[in-house]
Amino acid sequence: MNIRPAQGHEAETLSALALKAKANWGYPADTIELWKQDLTVSAHTITSRPTFVAVLGNEIIGFYSLSPSHHSWKLDHLWVLPQFMDRGIGRALVAHALETAARGGASSVTVDADPNAESFYLACGADRCGEVPAPIPGQPERVRPQLALRAL
Repeated sequence: MNIRPAQGHEAETLSALALKAKANWGYPADTIELWKQDLTVSAHTITSRPTFVAVLGNEIIGFYSLSPSHHSWKLDHLWVLPQFMDRGIGRALVAHALETAARGGASSVTVDADPNAESFYLACGADRCGEVPAPIPGQPERVRPQLALRAL
């Protein structure tokens, strides 16, 4: 696997990858449709923010995107295709994102995580610093964990 900068023309591929990964957690199709805009990656995002892809052969199997700020950057996206999950690709992308943020002057990276991804980020060394209400049909008490990772 290789991690390289994403290219603007890959926006559609990255958006489709994010949707597949999110759907893998068993959310109903109508709920995924509500999140489609948030899961869409534009060419502008790719060219204006640090965005990197994990590639195996010629296939993009994962990616991340960061929003730079002063000392704390935000991890906007981190997705891995379902068939490549649990192979260390997500961890490699997190490590790469933390290095990228540190090189950019950040001391931490924050994550507004899906509840299903919290254990992954905690295993990567994140600390939970809060939560925000995120109810969906059938899960009125759902919350999104707010996490922070120390930049490397």
